[in-house]
Amino acid sequence: MRYFIKALRQVHAPALVDCRPLHLTGLSEGMNETRYAVVAKDLMEGIASGRYPVGSLLPTEFELCDLYEVSRHTVRAAINQLLNQGLVSRRKRVGTRVEASSPRGGYSQSLATVADLAQLAETQQREIQNVRHFVADLSEAARLGLVPGEHYFCVSSIRVDRQCNTAPLCWTDVYAQRDYAEVIELAREHPDQLIAALIEQHYGRSIAVVDQQVRAVLLTAEMARELKAATGSPGLKIIRHYREKNGDLMAVSETVHPDDRFTLVTQMRRDTQG
Repeated sequence: MRYFIKALRQVHAPALVDCRPLHLTGLSEGMNETRYAVVAKDLMEGIASGRYPVGSLLPTEFELCDLYEVSRHTVRAAINQLLNQGLVSRRKRVGTRVEASSPRGGYSQSLATVADLAQLAETQQREIQNVRHFVADLSEAARLGLVPGEHYFCVSSIRVDRQCNTAPLCWTDVYAQRDYAEVIELAREHPDQLIAALIEQHYGRSIAVVDQQVRAVLLTAEMARELKAATGSPGLKIIRHYREKNGDLMAVSETVHPDDRFTLVTQMRRDTQG
């Protein structure tokens, strides 16, 4: 019997709850962060007040667009805030279901596509800590899937929640060939976009596949200090290889989350074709 692992996809479905018109003004189309933050805050207040009870469905994306007079892009970013705080879940052909009336600690994220990764980046602010240029040695090449002797750069950063003044969510090192070095400044200018996505846009490349490896680690003293966590405490390390259609490697990211700040949700389904 064969099985495969597939991340839960984020989709919308018809809503079952009545949504009162809200008088929200000042959602300027030129202020992405303000728009989705205001929408997310209002939805959170609606959940907390019982306007959207636990077990009910939120309005569809299209209904929320009409309600708040914003784009689907803004609505999705707002819904991601609720997902990340454990307030809602999303299921295919069901919709966005309210799971809790108050946020819980940490982030829970369902990732199935490159678009899901991009949406996740939009809800977290990158703060670059260091940039280094290096030649990959045998150890780094084996660990990260790089080519020994090739020239690369590494952008090291923490990611923080834009809305909450809390401890960093993770530490991320992004590696790419020095041919893409112009993207370093773009990463500073656009802290809410994936560096791999910036490479796509600036160099006309296209991400076709993202290979992902996940494993448990213990935080080193240096990593714990940067993440405001306890030395030796559990963490989750995720290495992602961003590849083009022909298999060429575009970028590699190595991210470490303290165990209480991120949950990666997956689902196992029976493969009925075998």
